[in-house]
Amino acid sequence: QRGWNVIIADNLTNRLLGIMSLTIGILTGLCTLFVTLLVDEIESKQGWLGVGFFIGFVIGMVLSGIFMGLLSSAVDSVIVCFAEAPQEFNETHPEMAQEMNQTWKDAWPDVVRGPVVVGLGGGLGVV
Repeated sequence: QRGWNVIIADNLTNRLLGIMSLTIGILTGLCTLFVTLLVDEIESKQGWLGVGFFIGFVIGMVLSGIFMGLLSSAVDSVIVCFAEAPQEFNETHPEMAQEMNQTWKDAWPDVVRGPVVVGLGGGLGVV
């Protein structure tokens, strides 16, 4: 059960960051569309409106994609440190590890953190 929670949290985080990146791209496209409308020198604005929106949208998506990629990597690193190497995580970031451990205890008071024994075909394995 614990492994599925990490996968779901990671998937939701990446979806949220993707939606934020798309929203930033659309808002940047709308801003460039507005600037295109304000330019007086263009005689036929019809053709340039779509071009202005598209250029702004692409610029917004690329820049926000870079920043959201950094955030996604940071979230993945924290999840891996918390799930795979809790002792090292506690040594390098004790305040964050304490906060995450307390949040885990509040969310799942019945689940004890530590080695989990699972059946692997014919034998047992420690995860």
